[in-house]
Amino acid sequence: MLIDPLSGGYLNFEDLLPLLPVSNLILPGLFLIAYMGLFPLLLVYGLIARPSWTIVDKYFLWSGHHWAWTGSIILSAGIAIWLGYEGWLVGWWPITTITAVQGGLILILALIPSVRKHYKQ
Repeated sequence: MLIDPLSGGYLNFEDLLPLLPVSNLILPGLFLIAYMGLFPLLLVYGLIARPSWTIVDKYFLWSGHHWAWTGSIILSAGIAIWLGYEGWLVGWWPITTITAVQGGLILILALIPSVRKHYKQ
């Protein structure tokens, strides 16, 4: 998306671009890099190392769980919203279905009682 943001030809998105509410693929590409790449990497680190970062912790006190656990719930909700919009806008592709299943698995695994107990603060 970022290699050829004006036409989307690199990914065969020429027909997709007119359906989007943006004029090029820069914003969707940056969103996907951040939300589907960097944010999950940060969450994996947080779930494994369980660091206590006061700046981050204060924003997630409302959940009663470690910030990385709460972030996993937020990530899965964001995936559901993104894919619902994408499916409505351009239809369901195989990669859309695979990503939806991954988002569902993240949510299911995060809500297992033993996992919730492990990340409870």
